[in-house]
Amino acid sequence: MRNNDNLDNVIKSAIDDNISYIEPSRDIFNEAWNKKEKEMCKKEKINMKHMKKVALVPACLITLSILGVFTFSSGARVAAEEMLKTIFYPDKYGNVVENSQETKIPVYSAPIPIDDENKSDIERRFGFKVNLPEKFGKYIYSKENDEVRVPYARIRVENVKYKEIDSIMHELIKAVYDDTAYKKLNKKYKLIGNVDSKYTDGQGNEFWLTLMKENEDSKEDNENIEQEITIDDIVCKIIKESQPEYNMKEVGNGVSRTDMESKPVDIVTKYNMEWEYDGVKYYIYVGKDLSKINEIKEFVSEYIKVL
Repeated sequence: MRNNDNLDNVIKSAIDDNISYIEPSRDIFNEAWNKKEKEMCKKEKINMKHMKKVALVPACLITLSILGVFTFSSGARVAAEEMLKTIFYPDKYGNVVENSQETKIPVYSAPIPIDDENKSDIERRFGFKVNLPEKFGKYIYSKENDEVRVPYARIRVENVKYKEIDSIMHELIKAVYDDTAYKKLNKKYKLIGNVDSKYTDGQGNEFWLTLMKENEDSKEDNENIEQEITIDDIVCKIIKESQPEYNMKEVGNGVSRTDMESKPVDIVTKYNMEWEYDGVKYYIYVGKDLSKINEIKEFVSEYIKVL
């Protein structure tokens, strides 16, 4: 307590000494008023600065929040970018329109050559006999780079989301070789087995032939029948189709696929001939016009004799 009393006495003494040296001014009231005005202006400036600082706080927080979403949440950014991606794909009327990557499209596996070792297994999985002899009439297997182009097998899936294409490709290839993989994938998707081959007549004409056994879900009436031709009591239909042509894009490891994320470079009209025999559908590529229709008819006539 004594120490506190001593401190109080020192402070009072210092104040008394300072007051004794103050002399009153003649304009004391004016000076007091001017000083009051200055203090009021100073307070207003301080208040304005304070208000600006207060207003800036939520603005800064909002900005930081926005930056945080895009800067720190890379996963959210990637997800948003994926949602915005679209593809260009024909609608049911044949018009190429922009759709989300949720759009379901047909997907083919990579081609697997058919040989004597795997032929019977592929026939069992696909559900039909692969009747593509090396030679019939004047037609023989086509060659590319001095190698005989033997028939090859593929699996087609009708209802795969575009964004899931890359993830399913390995499963499709495995299903061609393996019964268990085929059955497992067939439960999720209705698989369609395709067998393709190419023949030549030795006169520069090539003939692409495809065999498949469609399931009930994939069958649909084709409204683009250009004409019908009867060959050896079998009705063959010439189908006209308009198909978009896309550029190719690299997807890694030297693999390329159709780039549907960009607009097609062209819309091409093509013709195919199709017929059905013993529950199997047969397709042969005619071309972009019907100028080779007589050669096609001759080829089909010879092939039907094989069947």
